[in-house]
Amino acid sequence: MPLTWQREIWDQLVSWRERLPHALLLHGARGIGKHRLAEAFAEFLLCESPRAATACGECAGCQLLAADNHPDLRRLVPEADRPERDEMESEDTAPARESRTRKPSREILIDQIREIGEFLAVSSHRGGRRIVLLSPAEALNGAAANALLKMLEEPPAGAVFLAVSDELDAVLPTIRSRCVLVRVPAPRTDVALEWLREQGVREAEVRLAEAGGAPVGLEREESEEDARRLDPALRETLLRLLARGTALSAAEVVTAVPKDVPVAASIRLFQRWGWDLLAERLAARVRYYPGERRVLTALARAVEPARLLDWVAALAQSQAVSDHPLNARLVIENALLGYINAMQPQR
Repeated sequence: MPLTWQREIWDQLVSWRERLPHALLLHGARGIGKHRLAEAFAEFLLCESPRAATACGECAGCQLLAADNHPDLRRLVPEADRPERDEMESEDTAPARESRTRKPSREILIDQIREIGEFLAVSSHRGGRRIVLLSPAEALNGAAANALLKMLEEPPAGAVFLAVSDELDAVLPTIRSRCVLVRVPAPRTDVALEWLREQGVREAEVRLAEAGGAPVGLEREESEEDARRLDPALRETLLRLLARGTALSAAEVVTAVPKDVPVAASIRLFQRWGWDLLAERLAARVRYYPGERRVLTALARAVEPARLLDWVAALAQSQAVSDHPLNARLVIENALLGYINAMQPQR
C-alpha cells in the first residue's frame, strides 16, 4: 500500500492502469517514499484480481510477489544495493569469494541491462505485464543508459519501466525524455510526524528535522541497534561541543569523544550543523536543528562562510571513507578540530 501522504498521486497512477505509459519516472526528495510507491504500484499492476485501487493480496500473482518470486518482475539496482548480496557472501562459493575481494559497484552496469533485455524477450509468464523496477535511475552508467535507451525507444509489448530518482537532474536527459515524469510530493510535517509516531519512533520531531522533513527510513533506524546510530547521550555531547563555537578547545574535544564513536552518524550530524550555520548566516534559516536556533544564530553572526564551506567539504571526504576508518575516534576528533579552525574569525 502507498503511504498515507501519497493518496493523491496513488489515485493518479491507478487511473492510468488501463492506458499506462511504457515508462514512468517517479522523482522527488530522498526519503519521502518514492521506492515504496513504485513497489506498491508494481504489486497493483501484477495483481490478477485487483480491487478498486489496491492489489487483492490473495491471487497467485500477489502470492508470488509476497514470496519475492514473481516471474514477470525484475528489479534493476546497483550491485551494492542488492539485498541478496549478504546471503551470497555468507556462502563459501566461488562467486562469494570473488565478491569479498571486489568492491560492489554503486552503478547499474550494461550487463544488468542485457539481462533485462533477455527477460523482456520472453513473453509474460502470467499473461499480464512485465515490469522492470529501476532504482535509482541516476545510477545508470553511460553504457548502461545507452543500452536501456534502445528499449525505451522501442519497448516490447506489455513491458513497463517504473524508474525512481532522488536526483532528477542527475538522470541523463535522453532517459528522462523517454519517460513520463511523475513528481512525488513530500509529506506535510504534521502528517510525517503522525506517521513516525505510529511507527514507534522516539523524539520524532527532532529526528524529522534532522532528516530535512523526509521520514522514510527513520523507522528502520529506530529498530536497528547498531554502531551506526548515535545514542541520545552522545548526540547531546557532540551538539554541546559544536555549540561552544570559538570557545571550543582541543582539550575538550579529546576528553569528550569516546573511543567507539560511530563515524558516519557523527559526520552526518556535523554536516547538518554546518549547513544550518551557513543557512542562518546567509538566509536567516535553520532546517536541521530548530531547537538550537538561538545558538546557531549567535554563532552565525561571526562565521566566515568560505571557511565553513571548507570544513563541510572536508567532512564530505571523511564521510566517503566512514565505513572503514582506521581510528574512529581520531576521525571525529580531527573533524572537530577542523570546526574550531573554521569558526575562527578571518584575520
